[in-house]
Amino acid sequence: MFKTGFADDFAVQMRRTLVHLGAWGFFITLGAFMSNKVFIIPGLLTGWSGSVIYFLLMCRRVKQSAELPPEKAIASMRAGWLIRFSFTISMLVLSIYVPGIDFWAAVVGLFSLHIVLMINAVITVISGLLANVGKSNLKSGRE
Repeated sequence: MFKTGFADDFAVQMRRTLVHLGAWGFFITLGAFMSNKVFIIPGLLTGWSGSVIYFLLMCRRVKQSAELPPEKAIASMRAGWLIRFSFTISMLVLSIYVPGIDFWAAVVGLFSLHIVLMINAVITVISGLLANVGKSNLKSGRE
């Protein structure tokens, strides 16, 4: 059974990450358009959509694994990793063989999830540090 606290927090974090992925996709597309690099937009959007689908597959697997006993959850996560890896490879192969899709733009788009997660982590750490400035219980060496 899915624990209520975990399910609520999981849904909030999932929605937040999807909104950030949407914003990232908008800004990279807008940036490519504004810099007159329109030819890379199909590749960026192909990789970006692959990144969004990868994230949704990962969220689905985490939700399923949270409901399973530990032994089955490990097997489920391993199978999910293989499926997601195969999906990523298929997106890259698609970007090679479909004319009009720039391979390197698709690679950058595939890293959209990682970029968004890194930015979220940096913001979380910095906001935690700023909230705790001056609250340290450590005394300085001077007394």
